[in-house]
Amino acid sequence: MKKISACLAIVFLVVACSWRSPNSEFYVMNRGDLQAISNKKISVAVAKVKVPDMLDRAQMVVSDEGSNQIRILEFQRWGDVYPDILQNAVTNDLIAYLPNAYVKRTYFDGENVMYSVNIEVNQLMAYPGYKVVLSAWWNIKDAKGNIIRREQGSYEAKVEGNEIKDLVVAQSKAVHQMSQEIAAALVK
Repeated sequence: MKKISACLAIVFLVVACSWRSPNSEFYVMNRGDLQAISNKKISVAVAKVKVPDMLDRAQMVVSDEGSNQIRILEFQRWGDVYPDILQNAVTNDLIAYLPNAYVKRTYFDGENVMYSVNIEVNQLMAYPGYKVVLSAWWNIKDAKGNIIRREQGSYEAKVEGNEIKDLVVAQSKAVHQMSQEIAAALVK
């Protein structure tokens, strides 16, 4: 009996030592080839984006189109927590859409800028191999803190493939749509 236990312990040890978890993959949103929409000189601060608790993590969250099930992908991760990824993406998009503007990220109110942009994501549904749907409220405040524009938008992008990188490209496109709408509102 001791020989069997010793053999099982050795087999278990060999299996445990040989098992490796998959390598994590890290992603960021791309800026893509965005075209300027205005040369107006303004200053803009993009606040940290608010997201539902389910998305406030580094792991990617994907949805099953045919049910209410979501999956949190342990080994496919954003390079940072999702609110920071979105804040960076919108900031970079606004820099591309408004090349003569001064656009920066901010973490507190009271920046000395003409406008501040605040975004609250209601929902992000990422369906691998199908589409991404981003639903968000956003507003623009003037230097005195008065809301001068508030919108609720829904932005959709087709996923052109079945890999996670294709899903990331689609999420980037949905964010580009929202950023373009914000940029157009900033220069009106």
